[in-house]
Amino acid sequence: MIFAALNLADLAYRGRDRSSAVAVAVLLLGCGCAYVLGLRPKVVGDGDGVRVVNLLRTYTLPWSSVQEISAGRVLTLTYDGGSVGAWAVQTSQRSRPKPKWKKSVAPVPDKFAEAIENRTPVDFAAEQLTELKARSKGTSKGTGKPSVAWSPLAIASVAVPLGALLVLAVA
Repeated sequence: MIFAALNLADLAYRGRDRSSAVAVAVLLLGCGCAYVLGLRPKVVGDGDGVRVVNLLRTYTLPWSSVQEISAGRVLTLTYDGGSVGAWAVQTSQRSRPKPKWKKSVAPVPDKFAEAIENRTPVDFAAEQLTELKARSKGTSKGTGKPSVAWSPLAIASVAVPLGALLVLAVA
């Protein structure tokens, strides 16, 4: 982002031609993609429910509507009306537990080793959300209907520079 900001400042100072405008559109498109793909996705759980922020949509799920929390390659929540995969909590096939071939350089203390053995970040997130859901049972919190909302900011951060780039390419 700093690189893009410095380049945009330089283009604003020196650039006055069509190629400068194309460079600005490409830089803004790159920043928009970085925001949508890298900075925006998250999963936030609390006493009321869980909020899954994906690339372009946000799912707000009260605990009463969450039927299942499953861990696979991606964290998946099944709720009344569908299911959602959380882009923020994924794991690769490579990070799955492997047979131990050699002894670890920095061994983990035994009291922690059992707790983390054969677990991925997706497994950990699923356990944490399951515990939050269990704690919210019996309270008035966590009731309501699930909602899904598009993010105008996320859409605009990619669509506007992409549109500008297309206009500059055609013109």
